[in-house]
Amino acid sequence: MTQYDLSLAAADYAPWAGAPRKSLIIASHPRSGSTLLGEAIAFAGGLGCPLEYLHRGFRPTLAERWQTPDLDRYVAAMHRHRTDANGTLSIKMFWQDIAELVLETQPDHDPARLERPADAVPAEDYRAMAAMLTAILPNPHYVYLYRRDGLRQAVSSLVATQTGIWRVIDGSQSRPASGQAAYDYDRIMALLAFGAFSHGHWRGFFAANGIAPRMIAYEDMVADPEGVIGALLVDLGATNPVPLPQRMRRQSNGTSDALMLQFLEDHAARTA
Repeated sequence: MTQYDLSLAAADYAPWAGAPRKSLIIASHPRSGSTLLGEAIAFAGGLGCPLEYLHRGFRPTLAERWQTPDLDRYVAAMHRHRTDANGTLSIKMFWQDIAELVLETQPDHDPARLERPADAVPAEDYRAMAAMLTAILPNPHYVYLYRRDGLRQAVSSLVATQTGIWRVIDGSQSRPASGQAAYDYDRIMALLAFGAFSHGHWRGFFAANGIAPRMIAYEDMVADPEGVIGALLVDLGATNPVPLPQRMRRQSNGTSDALMLQFLEDHAARTA
């Protein structure tokens, strides 16, 4: 399997001693354009290189390379290799990453408590999560990246899961699909519910902790990447606040559109 080039040793920063001075956290959900935004931040300079360092997809490979069998040593290696010369460590996080960290750092935590909807979670639970996260990512600054069109996001997740293709980058070796995209009503409904669940928790987390994140909608970002991302980079204090030419290729295509149409027709028939 071809590894993402920004996750390789060649993309590590010069060794940093101790904890980062600042952590930039892109809070999001899969298929929201976090890789597009992350690449713009990485190449702008002075803001770190945001990847899913604490996600189950990225972490095992990095942990093997850094020879860090437990969370404490992994976090220390992440600080050492992924904090830039300005002292900034950037990361992309999905809500499921937060839930999994809670269970990893608190083995006696009841998993059922993490399955509650946002309106059933006490504010003190969200504050405890923020404290846990700050211990790993000091002095956090949040960017909340979301997608208005939840259905298109769910279909995109379905297609990516079925084909195994999560990103397409110009100039890099393309990887063949591991499967075919196929319509699945129940799976799309589940992905819609999971998206609403996760975004509800992000909003609850921000509200309980008095956090006012910088907010970016996926649709605005892809419609005007230079304007929207450029403004964010200026706000964040990037060394070179001009987005570089995009390497990421949009994956939306006729297949996704056909699956969306089929779902809308099917859902209308089922709920009539």
